[in-house]
Amino acid sequence: MGFFKFKKQDSQTSSNIKKELVNEKFPIVETPDVPPVKKEISKPFVYPPPRRKKEKEDIADFFTVSIYDIFKHNPESVRKGRGTNGCPVEIFELKLSELELSTFSKVEILRYENKQYDLVFISRTNEIRDNLKNFIDFSCKAFGPDFMQKGSFNANDLRDAALGVFSRIWYNRARIENSSFTIALTLYALTPAK
Repeated sequence: MGFFKFKKQDSQTSSNIKKELVNEKFPIVETPDVPPVKKEISKPFVYPPPRRKKEKEDIADFFTVSIYDIFKHNPESVRKGRGTNGCPVEIFELKLSELELSTFSKVEILRYENKQYDLVFISRTNEIRDNLKNFIDFSCKAFGPDFMQKGSFNANDLRDAALGVFSRIWYNRARIENSSFTIALTLYALTPAK
């Protein structure tokens, strides 16, 4: 049993340690007064009522640009020429900051001498998207069937668009066509807002 050798400790060393422990005082810490926690009664979440889509009352409701005050968007004058009716026009161009009817990226404005104008919305696509379909359906309700007696948008219109022969024409009001495999929308004889 000679593995461990215990050395007797000096009694003075152990008494010094005891004295240090006795002399060392810990600071008194006061606990702060904390008000009792109030338990909140949670209210059940009530979903807001669904927003009703605002009914479109005018073709202007379909556009983010103001079609009755188009010149407030500062279009650029590009040339003078003759309109489809043979009258002299000044042609302006406006690049749109966002797609109109999810389709059109640019609009040409044909302003006549009497200050009325036509808007020609131009796209880079041949796809007829939902917003344009809704516009066609609205136009059928507002103006009646087009000159070929076509009503609401249907599957035949998709086929016609793929063939490049799609058109809807409401004389002196609106025209939608894709004769060059890109969709174009013309709004006729708009009068500026006063």
